[in-house]
Amino acid sequence: MFERIRETGILKRLQAETGPVILTLLLFTVCMAGCGKKDVGYNEPVHLRWVTYASNVAPDFKEVVAAANAYSAEKIGVVVDLEFQPSEMINLIMASGEYYDMVFTSEWLNRYDINANKGLYYDITDLVREETPQLYDIIGEYWDAAKIDGRIYGVPTLKDMGSEMMFRINSDYYEGEKGFVIPEKMKFEDIEPYLEAYKQDYPNKYSLAMDKAGVPGFSNFLQRVIGTVIFIPYGDDHPKVIPLWESDELMNRYRLLHKWYEKDYIDPDASAIESTTADKSIPIRFGVAWRGYQGYSNPADWGFNVKTSIYDGPYLSRATEQGAMIAVCSGCDRDKAVAALKYIELLNTDRKFRDILAYGIEGKHYEYLSNGTVLRTMTGYERYNLQLYPTGSVVNASVESVSREFMADPDQWAKVYQGYEEYAIKSKTGDFVYDQTRKADIIAAISAIYSNYSTDLLTGTADPDVVIPKMRAEMEAAGINELIEDIQYCLDTNE
Repeated sequence: MFERIRETGILKRLQAETGPVILTLLLFTVCMAGCGKKDVGYNEPVHLRWVTYASNVAPDFKEVVAAANAYSAEKIGVVVDLEFQPSEMINLIMASGEYYDMVFTSEWLNRYDINANKGLYYDITDLVREETPQLYDIIGEYWDAAKIDGRIYGVPTLKDMGSEMMFRINSDYYEGEKGFVIPEKMKFEDIEPYLEAYKQDYPNKYSLAMDKAGVPGFSNFLQRVIGTVIFIPYGDDHPKVIPLWESDELMNRYRLLHKWYEKDYIDPDASAIESTTADKSIPIRFGVAWRGYQGYSNPADWGFNVKTSIYDGPYLSRATEQGAMIAVCSGCDRDKAVAALKYIELLNTDRKFRDILAYGIEGKHYEYLSNGTVLRTMTGYERYNLQLYPTGSVVNASVESVSREFMADPDQWAKVYQGYEEYAIKSKTGDFVYDQTRKADIIAAISAIYSNYSTDLLTGTADPDVVIPKMRAEMEAAGINELIEDIQYCLDTNE
């Protein structure tokens, strides 16, 4: 795969030079009611309604979208009415049948496999090859994550495609004061001596940050099939579908969390805490990111130096590769679908354009540093500070540095993808997708049961050897064994 990245030019674009963006304002109308016929290349640009995800809207987003539209109108004759919507609103738009041209979809929000199977997304299998061959080449093997019965209904967003879980550790304390050596990798249980050492020095403080959301990526070493209840272990040549209690590693981790909770390494009120971010004294936190990610390590954010140590991953599966995607509405006509694909292609091939939607307006929201990375300005932090994945390709955007003194590696993504090729653990289930409509009632029931226990389990509050047998009995009464048998049958027969 790394060679494919090299051949298709991703590595070159990852190192491409960028320059100032020339801004012009562009007036445009919003297509809300249906698909009008308009060919790309006409004097009037094609207008697309693009609904994507954000928990809140950046104050300067309209100004940034206007700048992006000026650029894309000149380059490809396409502009967007970009809407940042919370998950609830995206789900409402999809459920109501409201019109859009492009929409954010994924394994975890606006579920891609489910909605593609419902016929909500445009079949772009042939169109992407014919009209945007450069985009087709760039996505490469990751098209497999978008295939259903061999057909493609969405464009995977190139980002961190594999799941890597890590500890974020105060290196000033552990290495500087205590003489620990923080390794690049460790096992989940290897963090225990670190937790114990801090507790001995500070008996009235907590060693491990924990809020009611629990541990991010806690079970990502297993391939999810139904939420975080039913899994398929990675790397098995004859994949077996299992419930969470049949994973020895997962059960051991639940037990470790409870042990750490009882040893007072975790705040006893963790299951009710909204966030621990404000408490800078906590020396160890969890994280889900990728090698080279700086967002956890800026000393200015924490008041001390931070090192990360990976305890899981990278794992690649259909679920991880569907972390973010863009789908085209099945109600679009061909011209609109082509316009959408050309727009997505531009996001994947033109770094100057990608940086606008990623970081805002150069000189106002960000600047380029000497090594080619970008640094957000204070205005950028305050008025256009969004995650990159909801607006398209992450690997084609310039890499962000957290300060002038703490600059990121501009070739970060090339190294991440090389790592995927060299040591990622990959799913053996191919493009298998379980049709959840087969047992929708059972899935709803066991999901509701799990939600009753998950917070206490994921924060260490509950003893898993007491709670999980109760949960298991309820799930078995709700039909989980029937569900597992059906998933296994579909997996074995490729049905």
